[in-house]
Parts: sequence; C-alpha cells; structure tokens
Amino acid sequence: MRSFEEIMKDTFADRDLTPEQVPELDLYMDQVLTLLGDGLADTKRHQDDKLITKTMINNYSKEKLLSPIGGKKYSHQHIMQILCVYQLKQTLALADVKHLTGRTDVDFESCWRAYLDIKQRVRETIPPQLLQGLDADLRDPSERLSLCLALSTISDYMRRPCEAIIDEAEQEKGTEA
Repeated sequence: MRSFEEIMKDTFADRDLTPEQVPELDLYMDQVLTLLGDGLADTKRHQDDKLITKTMINNYSKEKLLSPIGGKKYSHQHIMQILCVYQLKQTLALADVKHLTGRTDVDFESCWRAYLDIKQRVRETIPPQLLQGLDADLRDPSERLSLCLALSTISDYMRRPCEAIIDEAEQEKGTEA
C-alpha cells in the first residue's frame, strides 16, 4: 500500500482544463463530452468512470444550473459554466450549485481562471499542512479509518463556509426585495 504522502502527492498533481483548451467555437454535445472527458481524466477514481455524461448535462440544463442552450451547440461560456457545475457538485447540494451557476450575470471563464489560480495556491500550501498534521499507518484498519474520518471532517469544514456564503447572499437578496 502506498503511503499517505504518496497518495497526497498524486491527489494534488491533477491537471486542469484551462479556458485556452476550450474552443471559442460552439461544440455539439459529443464534442463537449470528449473535451471534458479528456480534460478531467485526472480526477477519475477508476479508469472506466464516466465523469460527465449527456444525461448529466441535460439535467443541469433542465434544472437551470446552466444558461439556456441555443440550439444543439454549447458555447465557450456554457462549457466554462459546465466546468463550474462539475466542480461544485462534488461537494454542494444541487440547490446550492444552482444558486451559484444558474445565472446570466456571471463571467464563468473569469471565475474559472480565478479558481485555477486559487487551486494552484492550495496545491502548494495544503499538502504540507496535511502531511504535518496527519499521519497514519495505512495498513492498519483502525488508523486508516481514523485518517479518513479526519479527512472527511476537513472536507466538511470546507463545505460549510460555502453554504454560509450562499445562505447569506440569499438573505441579502431577500432584504433587498
């Protein structure tokens, strides 16, 4: 079994799909799926996992997590919006994702660029902190469970501020009406 340090190194070495890799011309669904499948391949848990499917994108559109699609083609902005939805849905409830992405007043490319900058800083700062604060013999089932509980709690701590930000934005919107 690999060490926690090796797992962390691999986890934080994923590559990102950048706005420059997303064509400026509109793409059909199968082209979008190929682009996202290739661009997000590093985030797969298992080789044969489907990270994003036609059904998922259609559901995002139906649930209004995406701006309306004109015809059968997806614009550069739509693809950037899909990337934001994909990332957020890993952690947040769909209602929260909708609050953040189901809008027309957001420049999703700009948001994605800012996110990638922040993610790079996270890649540099978080692994050393986790390695310093957490250690376990991953061959021992009890230590493995304890470590996973701790990592799960850290994830929960990171989700809760997102929810608070969304809730407070909703409250402000309600008081402005």
